[in-house]
Amino acid sequence: MQTRRDQVQAQSYVLGRLTSALVMAEPEALENPHRRIVVGTVVGVLLAGLVVAGFTVYGFLRPGGDTAWRKPRTLIVEKDTGARYVLVAGALRPVLNYASAVLLLGGRPPMTSVSSASLRSVPRGLPLGIVGAPDTLPPAGGLTGTWWSVCAAAGATGGTVPALAVDRRPARPEDDDGALLVRGPDEQQYLVWHGRRLRLARPWVAPVLGLDGPAVDVPAAWLNQLLPGPDLDGLPVDGRGEPGPAIDGTASRIGQVYVTRVAGTPDRHYLLRRDGLSPLGATALALALGDPATATVYGTARVEPIPLTPGALSQLPHSTRPVLPDDVPAAQPALLPPPATGATWCVRRRGEIAAATLTADGPAAPMPSAATGTALGITRTAQTAAAVRMAAGVGGLVRLGRAEQANGGALFLVTDAGVKFPVPSADVAKALGYNATAAGLVAPALLDLLPTGSVLDPAEARR
Repeated sequence: MQTRRDQVQAQSYVLGRLTSALVMAEPEALENPHRRIVVGTVVGVLLAGLVVAGFTVYGFLRPGGDTAWRKPRTLIVEKDTGARYVLVAGALRPVLNYASAVLLLGGRPPMTSVSSASLRSVPRGLPLGIVGAPDTLPPAGGLTGTWWSVCAAAGATGGTVPALAVDRRPARPEDDDGALLVRGPDEQQYLVWHGRRLRLARPWVAPVLGLDGPAVDVPAAWLNQLLPGPDLDGLPVDGRGEPGPAIDGTASRIGQVYVTRVAGTPDRHYLLRRDGLSPLGATALALALGDPATATVYGTARVEPIPLTPGALSQLPHSTRPVLPDDVPAAQPALLPPPATGATWCVRRRGEIAAATLTADGPAAPMPSAATGTALGITRTAQTAAAVRMAAGVGGLVRLGRAEQANGGALFLVTDAGVKFPVPSADVAKALGYNATAAGLVAPALLDLLPTGSVLDPAEARR
């Protein structure tokens, strides 16, 4: 009678034969088919333990074995803290900002991330760099295709202050034939027309030209973006009041205004000058009749155009000299309507081009900007804008000057923080990664609006 033990042993024997047959293709094999697997596993675990133990001992004896950061002209970044260093005379010197690191190392350096353990035994030194220098450098050509908008923003304490915005949005010009009556901080009034500012030289000019609406208050920096035009004043008349030729059998005086009326055609007006009659447009006619000096020519008579027959007109000489420059509108321009709620008047222009466009754009309140606060190394002047807004990624190397100038002026690095940093030479610009000959031109009236940062001088970076 078989016992249970005999049955278990018999079953194990049968299973062993089956396993040997499957694994080793030999059912009668005397060796355990799992022996090799077990032995290999045990030996592998022991070897892995020995390797780990060896590396552990080596790590204790020589912590931080990475030495790639010791290569010359390498910017070292500590992984755990993000701190940046340069290796100077065997000591780690913290760097205040990326621009300083570039100047210290003579160009944009490779960056190597290193663990704190690798740097633990290296001596430290005092920080190096330029206080307030940029921590990022804009790409070359980052100002290409940008528009500079100078807006008359509301001041915090009243009045208006200049606010600058630099972006790539297309300009939205107002009607080219429209005009805007503005008043500067010195109470002087100007007529803005076709990108120029025409000074109203006398108080009577505005009413005789129909500019009776309220003037828009603008800061001086806003006016400086416009090309200066001729003054709007009385017409220059040499020999005013002198006797002139007899016209239609009546004595005349130099400086009188005449009108010829022909049925079916508009009235034509003329100013009598020494060398003959000069035709008058609507603007010139208003200035001639409104000028108090003209009243002295008429004496006690009413100041108005004197009728002139076509026959007399054909017999009189005509002056070849214009009475007004071309930059003055021949007809009285219509004033532009006020801007929409939340907008203000802005002068929009390219950096190097003097021509400007009048737009109703921008906020009516000062714009927030990183450049409006107080920062180390940042200098503000009376010409600096109250607020600056730069589109992200806008910036680059620029040269002070205008497109019509043969040679530009000083070099500046403009960042999207709204700050300009003086660059002392073309060699320094090259070290920063820029080509000085390809620097874009920006007019002084625009660059003056940006606050000025520290000079990017390699000698200063080493101190």
